[in-house]
Amino acid sequence: MVAINIFHEPSFHEKLKKSPSLAQTSALLAAIAGYAIRFLPLENDSEVEKDMQQVKPEMRTPEFFVNMALQLIDQALSDCGDEPPDLCVLQALILATHCQLTQGVLGRAWRSLGLCVRLAYELNLHLLDSTSTFSQSPENTELWSEDEEKRRAWWAIWEMDVFASSIRRTPTAIDWMQMEVLLPVPDIYWHSNSPTRSCFFEQDPTRRWKTLHESGNQSPKAWFIVINSFMKDGQSISCPRGVPSINNPHSRRESARGYHCDDVEKSQQKLETLANAVHCFIRVLPDHLRYRQQYLSFEARLPGEIESCRQLHCSIYNIYAMTQLARLMIYRYDVFGSQTQAPPSMLLGALGTRYFTALQDEGASELSQYFEAADNVLTIVNRSCENHVQYINPFLSSTIWLAAAVQLVRKQLEGPGTKTALIKTRFDLLYLTYTQFASFWGAKTSMQQDLESLEVQLESCNPEDALLPASQNRWSHHRLNQQYNPDLSNLEHSISQTGLYSSPCEHRGEWCLVFGLASTLPLKQLLT
Repeated sequence: MVAINIFHEPSFHEKLKKSPSLAQTSALLAAIAGYAIRFLPLENDSEVEKDMQQVKPEMRTPEFFVNMALQLIDQALSDCGDEPPDLCVLQALILATHCQLTQGVLGRAWRSLGLCVRLAYELNLHLLDSTSTFSQSPENTELWSEDEEKRRAWWAIWEMDVFASSIRRTPTAIDWMQMEVLLPVPDIYWHSNSPTRSCFFEQDPTRRWKTLHESGNQSPKAWFIVINSFMKDGQSISCPRGVPSINNPHSRRESARGYHCDDVEKSQQKLETLANAVHCFIRVLPDHLRYRQQYLSFEARLPGEIESCRQLHCSIYNIYAMTQLARLMIYRYDVFGSQTQAPPSMLLGALGTRYFTALQDEGASELSQYFEAADNVLTIVNRSCENHVQYINPFLSSTIWLAAAVQLVRKQLEGPGTKTALIKTRFDLLYLTYTQFASFWGAKTSMQQDLESLEVQLESCNPEDALLPASQNRWSHHRLNQQYNPDLSNLEHSISQTGLYSSPCEHRGEWCLVFGLASTLPLKQLLT
C-alpha cells in the first residue's frame, strides 16, 4: 500500500499466525482486500487475478470487503468485552475507515473515524513514547519495532482526523496538546529492524519543522505530517468557525456577527508566522523529497525492494501538493477574508480591483501567491504519469478540486482574451484529473457536479466589469440590485441540498459560493 503504510512487512505473516482469534484475522484480511481490490488486475500476480475471476462480480467490489471487515470488527470488539482490543483490530478499522473517507466524509465514515480515535486512546497510543529518550536509539530492537508499528497506526488516524475535520470544518478529535508519540522513521530502518532517531510533534509551528530537521529523520511520512499540520493550522486561523446549521438561519446570523468581531490583525500575524514556517519547511526539506519539475513515473516496486520509485514519487507528490494546499489555506484569509464581510454585491468588484492591482506588481501580493499555489498543483499533475491518481494519497483529491475552482475564479477575473482560454484549459485538465480520482476511488460525484455548477454560475457574470475600479464597477451595491438580482431563494435551496456553505456570513447565494470556495468548498465533502 502506497498511500497508507502501517504494517511491518517482514513479520506480517508471523503476525497473522499469532492473531488471538479468527474474527480479528478475518477482519484484518477483509480490510486489506477492501483497499487492494481496486488495483486489480495485479501487476505481478496473475494467479490471484485468475482466482478472482471465479468470484461473483458483487463480491469483487471494495464495498463488499469493507462492509465485511466492519462486521468482523464489531464481532471482535464484542468478543473483547471490557478489555482493550488487539492492535490488529485497530489496524483493520483504520483501513476500513480510510476506504470510507476516500469515498466521502459522510456519516458512516465520520463515525468510524471517531471509533478509531477512541480505540487509539484506549490503547494509550497517545502516550506511547511518554518515557522515551529520543536523543538515543533504543537498545531493545524488537520492542522498538513493535512500538513503531503502533506509531504508524496513531499517525494514520491523526492524518484521517485532520482530513475529515478539515472537510467538515470542525476541531480535530485528537488533542494535539496531548500527543507524546514520536514521528515515524523511514521504512528502510523499520523493515530492517534498525532503530534510529526521531522526534516529537512540536506544538509551536515555528519549532515543528526545525525539530524534525535537527533530528535527522528523513521519513517522507514525518515530513508530510508536518506540512499537513500547517495546512490544518492555516484553515483553523483563516476559518475559525465551522459551517452553521442549515436548519437555523438565526444561528447563521449570530455566527456571522461573531466572526466579524474577531481580531483581524492577530489572525494576520498568525498566518504570516505560519507562512514563514512553510517557507522554512520548504528550505530544509530533504533533497530526495523535493519536487524540481521532474517527471514522476510512479514505477512499481521490484521484488525484494523495500523502497521503490513509486513510493518515492508518491511521497514527493504528496508533500508538494499538501504544501500548495497549506499556502491556499494561509493566503485565503488575505484574499477573501476581509471581503466576505461585505455585501455579496460588492465582492466581485472589490476582488477584481485587487486582481488588477496584483497584475501591476506580479508576485508581490497574496492574490498572486494564491493563484501561484493553484498553478503549482497543475504543474505536478502535468508532470506525472497518466494513472498517478491510483498511487498518491486519495485525500488529495480535494486539493485538485480546489485548484480547479481557483482557476474558474481566475478566468472570470481575467476577462475575455487569449489568457482566458489558457486558464480554461488549466481548469479542464484539473477537472479531468479530479474525475479520474472520483472514478478510481469511488468518490461521490457531488463535488464534481459542483465544479460544473460553479463554472456555469461564474460564466453568467460579466467578467469585464470585475476589472474596473470599485467606483466604476457596475456591480456596486446600488446598481447590482437594479441590473443583476438572481433568485437567491432558489439558490439557497440548491446550496442547502448540497451542503455548500462559505465562511460564516449572513448572505448566501452564488457570491458566497465563489468567495467562500477557498475556505469551505475545497475541503467540505458534500453531504448528499
